[in-house]
Amino acid sequence: MDTDALKSRVLNVFSEIMPEVDIDTIDMAAALTTEYGVDSVSIIQFIVGLEGEFDIEFDDYELALGLYYDLNDILSTVAAKVK
Repeated sequence: MDTDALKSRVLNVFSEIMPEVDIDTIDMAAALTTEYGVDSVSIIQFIVGLEGEFDIEFDDYELALGLYYDLNDILSTVAAKVK
């Protein structure tokens, strides 16, 4: 899967969890917590959504909010699992 298609699908899942964020103007390098209000509950919802969207599985140790500074971190993790 090419990077643009992957990014688009990740952002679609993100928009379902954080509908107040405009994905058309999103900054992939912005801090998830301070810029977009992602907390420990919403990161779990996001990860569960990604697992369903891509038919992948995150390990328990990958469920911590602190592991993902920005959407680029999420994108990289998903890309590694989709292969």
